Amino acid sequence: RGLRGSAGRALLLRVTPAFPPRRPPRPSAHVLDLLPGGRVGPHGDSVKFCGCTIAGVSLLSPSVLRLRSLRDPQDWLELLLEPGSLYVLRWVWGSPGE
Repeated sequence: RGLRGSAGRALLLRVTPAFPPRRPPRPSAHVLDLLPGGRVGPHGDSVKFCGCTIAGVSLLSPSVLRLRSLRDPQDWLELLLEPGSLYVLRWVWGSPGE
């Protein structure tokens, strides 16, 4: 979905500083509206389609983001996303496991 209108432009302006200068955010978004108890299963986001930075906003209710290592599935982290929170995941070029 394209981020159009004043709300979309305002959101892009707000998250742009979290992106590398030469890789600004793309003006599109995936919008997920989950039922209570709904979930997004394990998946990988491709740099080819998402770029080097992924940002997400938790809007209406708290949710849990679980990040798991591809190398060691026993190595994981859970983050509580309160309503109105923004998270930013950035892949650093030249990082181990590139």
